[in-house]
Amino acid sequence: MLRCLVVDDDELGRGLIAHYLKGVADCEMAENGLIAVDMFRKAFDSGTRYDLIILDIVMPEMDGNTAAKEIRLIEKKGGITINEGINIIVTSSLDTPHDIIQAYLSASSAAHIVKPVRPDKLLNILCKLEMIEHQ
Repeated sequence: MLRCLVVDDDELGRGLIAHYLKGVADCEMAENGLIAVDMFRKAFDSGTRYDLIILDIVMPEMDGNTAAKEIRLIEKKGGITINEGINIIVTSSLDTPHDIIQAYLSASSAAHIVKPVRPDKLLNILCKLEMIEHQ
């Protein structure tokens, strides 16, 4: 089972992603980037790291791009290179090519999903990332 952090300011959205990953991942939730960074730091420091973060880009308190940069900084300080770092899948309702490229670059993400997140799309991405076997 994967250990996943789902970060979205929409409670229903977080719940749906966790439901889609049932049987594949144990999901913890955060409603903004600030909380997510704190949860990531605590898990990283304790040696109980997450395998995956599903991260919304547009959120209050701290947006997903800023949170991803903070997460990458924690990894870097911990001796983890970008190639060894956690897989981040960004989610956003923004779907222009510019927005998608910006999300990849800002978050150093492994993938991007346009909302609403569909279960088949999410599971296909996890297969492509070789995090799960084909369902």
